[in-house]
Amino acid sequence: MFRFNKINALQTFQVLQFGTAILIGILLVKAGLPTALISVYETLMFIASLFTFFWVAGGQNALLQIFSKLDIQSQKRAIFNVFLLFSITGFIAGSLLFLLQKTVSQYLTNIEELPFLNLLAIFLILNSPSFLLQFFYLLLEKYRQLVLYGVVSFGLQLVLIVLPIYLHFSLRESIYGLLIWAAIKLVWTIVITFRYASWQIDPLFLKKYAVLAWPLLLFAAIGKGAEYVSGFSASVLFQDEKIFAIFRYGAREMPLAVLMVGALSLALIPELAENQVLGLERIKSQTKKLSHLLYPLSMATMLTSPFLFPFFFNDDFKPSARIFNIFTLLLSSRILLPQTVAMGAGKNKILVISALAELLVLITLCFWWGKIFGIEGIAWAAVAAFMVDRVVLIWYNWRVLHIHPSQYIDVKTWAVYNTALVAIFLISMQL
Repeated sequence: MFRFNKINALQTFQVLQFGTAILIGILLVKAGLPTALISVYETLMFIASLFTFFWVAGGQNALLQIFSKLDIQSQKRAIFNVFLLFSITGFIAGSLLFLLQKTVSQYLTNIEELPFLNLLAIFLILNSPSFLLQFFYLLLEKYRQLVLYGVVSFGLQLVLIVLPIYLHFSLRESIYGLLIWAAIKLVWTIVITFRYASWQIDPLFLKKYAVLAWPLLLFAAIGKGAEYVSGFSASVLFQDEKIFAIFRYGAREMPLAVLMVGALSLALIPELAENQVLGLERIKSQTKKLSHLLYPLSMATMLTSPFLFPFFFNDDFKPSARIFNIFTLLLSSRILLPQTVAMGAGKNKILVISALAELLVLITLCFWWGKIFGIEGIAWAAVAAFMVDRVVLIWYNWRVLHIHPSQYIDVKTWAVYNTALVAIFLISMQL
């Protein structure tokens, strides 16, 4: 009988989350929602992410680091205290969005007056605490419940957003559906918090938590900023809208790799925090196992992308396949998890330093290589900059934490697969 564990349960949850977001976009198009309104919906989701992603990611990672080191009673208090912090921060984020509606619409979007920002502000307030629920299940080792929550939650999201459009209502009713979905998740989160938490403010925990969290907030913010540098460089260097569109359609990694490696990294942080030796061995074995899946898939997408991009779009977007294949090479550095080792050791400040190094290299190389090699140069800059981040962290773990790379990297497997990946990449560039 198949059993969920902390790794495959979180991976399943994140795949469900990503798949639902993609499916909503497809179904809204199929339902005949005008492109302008689909753009409004996607812009609203972008704004919601912009107001929450950095503090949510930092707060989640800090909880993963500290939770396993606490005794049972402290863990119960921690659940309540983090829930309280997320609720307060979500209220602040929603209130700021409500007060800054005109500013947000004018400076952060290309829509003159973005509608429904008042409803989106309410959504942020309702939805923010539930960002914790999957991690509560993870830390409490309720893996089947985590997957069940993902199935029910994202199933509801799909129905409540898409069904109104199929019933010939407007986008406003879909946004109301989004609010209902957030309210249901909030109630669910409160129930789980009530069941497993001790509703008591713990100043000592909050102090330790804040020390861990603030570098992770910066790390998330800088990392997200780096994602925008490539697109910004392409828009500045290439005024031709066609060239920019070609870059944007290709400038993405294989989603499965991002999701599965990301979930693995998050799931292993508590293990490293509790037992470093066993945690390092788990990173090594699990990344090796994941390599057997992701590298062959990446090679297959490299070989098929020159044919798939013209098929799904048109012949003008065949150059997008070359950009996509370059970005696929990011797997060679993404599969390495030195950041997980550093977070497991509670060394969060080095993450900020490595992210800043990545951002600096990315900005420099984007404009340098972009001028020399065109849009492909910007893609190569992203690959090089991300590897710089990993090299900085690997060096830190080795020289400062005295953790040799071979303790958490299966060097032979990594070298063989990357040699094959580069070989397939060179073949794909001739197609």
